[in-house]
Amino acid sequence: MESCRALGLVLSLCVLSVSLALGAGRDVPVKRYVVNLDAAPEEHFVPMCQDPDIQALIPMLRKDAKDMITSLVPEEVLPLVDVLTADLDQYLPQPFAGEMRGIANCTGIDLGEIVILNLAYDLTAFCTSIVAQDDKGTIWHGRNLDYGFGDFLRNITVMVDFQTKGQTLYTSTSYLGYVGALTGQRPNKFTITVDERNQGAWWMNALEALLNRKASLVSFLVRETLAEADSYDAAIQKLAYTQLIAPVYFIVGGANVAEGAVITRDRESALDIWMMNPAQGRWFVLETNYDHWTEPPADDNRRMPATKAMNATGQAGINASSMFQVLSVPHVLNKGTTYTAIMSAAQPQVYNTWVRWPEGQASAQSP
Repeated sequence: MESCRALGLVLSLCVLSVSLALGAGRDVPVKRYVVNLDAAPEEHFVPMCQDPDIQALIPMLRKDAKDMITSLVPEEVLPLVDVLTADLDQYLPQPFAGEMRGIANCTGIDLGEIVILNLAYDLTAFCTSIVAQDDKGTIWHGRNLDYGFGDFLRNITVMVDFQTKGQTLYTSTSYLGYVGALTGQRPNKFTITVDERNQGAWWMNALEALLNRKASLVSFLVRETLAEADSYDAAIQKLAYTQLIAPVYFIVGGANVAEGAVITRDRESALDIWMMNPAQGRWFVLETNYDHWTEPPADDNRRMPATKAMNATGQAGINASSMFQVLSVPHVLNKGTTYTAIMSAAQPQVYNTWVRWPEGQASAQSP
């Protein structure tokens, strides 16, 4: 969890007194934005940047960003970051390079620092994700996303509708300044969440892979899949076999019966694809941050209480509200939980995200 604490230290500069959530001490829906994919990439996130609360913080952001990020990144990595940002379009695909450049221009934060923040988000999330099928065949997908220093991140959690020609192509839950996607839905097709998988010395591995142009950022692949894959099966294939900068878990839900899977990835390819199989009694799959065929450590066993809550709920009882309650049981919901998202690809209007304030943990409010 040290990486999470370091990430929180860095990201504290980006939030401080910003309050995009509707209030503290309870579970609240997050603010929602539209990204117009028909605009130039540099313009995609400008509406967020122009939010009055963010504008008020820009002078402080400019002053503190460099010192805070320098405290996180190993000194030996900085030359690689300089190489990456010097020719960003060579190493990162569009629209991501342009979007990062637009955020840097709008906030005045150095482009290299924006890149580092996006890498840190990409590789240090602790999470719980569940895909389940109810007794009528509807697929439900829920997730908690946990980070260190959650009080800061809760204030910059947003939902983003990515639109083209005025229609939503896909939606994600994210943090301001982050161009990737760790939680997302393509309406009537599939849903995706990302859970971190231990990757060791990730800074050097990640940057070397990017500079060699051999691999994708995890969150970039999720956005590309949301934008390009036209079916659950196509999403599974793309997520399972595209080379990545780091190991990860992809949890995928579909719009049809029995469409649910946990993809355990190393950098090269899928190690395992664990499919939901309601016909054989496996009506849900559940992933935290450990391979499902191994026992989680005793000091981070979110799997056991979540599984117990799912079994107590039962297939006939699972829905958006009860999934939220499962994700609210102690340990599954914890002091690091920044948000809970509930999705159902076949019912895209269900997708919503709630900031989870610690004061609300004792008596979670159902959506």
